[in-house]
Amino acid sequence: YVGVDPQGLTPVVLASLDPPADPAIIFYRGAGAPDTTIVATDVPEQVVRDCRVLWISACALAVGDTADACFTWLDQRGRAAHTIIDLDYRPTLWADRADARRAAQRAIDACTVVVGNRDECEMAIGETDPETAADALLSRGVRLAIVKMGADGVLLATEHERVRVHPLPIDVACGLGAGDAFGGALAYGLLQGWPLDRVGELANAAGAFVASRLMCADAMPDLPSLTSFVLDHRKGSAA
Repeated sequence: YVGVDPQGLTPVVLASLDPPADPAIIFYRGAGAPDTTIVATDVPEQVVRDCRVLWISACALAVGDTADACFTWLDQRGRAAHTIIDLDYRPTLWADRADARRAAQRAIDACTVVVGNRDECEMAIGETDPETAADALLSRGVRLAIVKMGADGVLLATEHERVRVHPLPIDVACGLGAGDAFGGALAYGLLQGWPLDRVGELANAAGAFVASRLMCADAMPDLPSLTSFVLDHRKGSAA
């Protein structure tokens, strides 16, 4: 369901690795940018209902037909597992923080899994403390709340279980793509039905793997590479 708009221009994104761990990002989208003109019927409703994971980035909720399409798809899902919102807050895409919060809360109330860092949780639900943020998300009907804590690791919380995954010590080359790697590994672990601690460990390691490399998409690990990465860090910690 990848489409091509022959009239549209691909948006430009500029990133400054200053600091490398949290690069400054500037988006430039012309009027009618292709990624803002997706409509719900671009993907058949049955596919939306039946797919094992529907992952939506909150960036897609910011503007245009795409935002409406995302909310339509969320309605079609009926909060089926695994319906995931990545809070992925990019201030330059929004009119203001309040506008982003309204959209985020609407999406949260339709999702089973929410992923966000502390700042994104504050934007969405007014909480920066990881435990309090997780409580607030679970109280809205979310089944799995994930709060990324940077150098402090990640918290994964359900109604009956809480897991804190410790960070892997790395030299950060570029933080771009770390969240995407985290998300891919998270989705894989959920689809495998793994225990929460194993899911969190894999996702956390995937983010660290990409952050330790300069490139973004080109640095995405496969499962064997990621497994070796985790084992090497375990050996290093034990030494």
